[in-house]
Amino acid sequence: GMNAVGPTFAGGTSPTTIAFLRSFDVGFRIRRLRLLARRLSDIEAQYDEVDIGALREAIYASLARYLDAKRTDQHLALASHVERARGDAVALLDALAASLDLKTLDNDTEARLTAALCSVNREVRRTMLLTYLGFPYFDVATLPLLQGEGLDEFDAIKVDRISPDDATAIRAGGAEATLKGIQFSSFGAFFSRTYRENDYLWGRLHGADRLIDIIVSTLPSDMPLARLRISALKRQAFIAILDEEEPLLTNIQPLIASLRREIG
Repeated sequence: GMNAVGPTFAGGTSPTTIAFLRSFDVGFRIRRLRLLARRLSDIEAQYDEVDIGALREAIYASLARYLDAKRTDQHLALASHVERARGDAVALLDALAASLDLKTLDNDTEARLTAALCSVNREVRRTMLLTYLGFPYFDVATLPLLQGEGLDEFDAIKVDRISPDDATAIRAGGAEATLKGIQFSSFGAFFSRTYRENDYLWGRLHGADRLIDIIVSTLPSDMPLARLRISALKRQAFIAILDEEEPLLTNIQPLIASLRREIG
């Protein structure tokens, strides 16, 4: 836990600095628990929910406590200390440390995690313990690289595009084959309600198409979803959209009929 925090690679840290971090560094605790959650997600496909459910609940319950500690409404009583602070903030910091009470949170968290780790098998326990105990070294290596970017966690960010050019489950050809508003230098929809209804409907269909693709892309590589199953899910979504919009989009009834035939 936090009591194991030792010297840095820079040659040592003063006891005062260590005490300060133990009292106030909520971010370190949150980053460590989030890494635990990500590591559990990486391995959870290999195990039944009954095997790791208690550990997941312990991680997120602990994370919630630390996130709550960061909320300003948890420390409204400190307002009077702020008003009295005149250059010397020692009293204010002492009051904040008492209000955060991270030592109690740390003890509760480690007790919760210990009980949960005792309920999992040896392989999961070893992976999660190595992640937990090794996090200070991971944090020292990655946090300085991210601070200049306004970030405090090292995590991959995936970017997905939702575009007519990518949503081809119903009709290929992209925007030119589906949208009307691109005419007249992209002002076509301003002059025609039919064009607006056309593009609105295609927007919903394209969005559903791509969102299903995006969700499927998050599945583990060893758990692929059959192409026919993906097509069936998209077909259900498309039909649901058409059923909902048909009574409202009165100017494009021929298009809706045509889409039903294309979807099948």
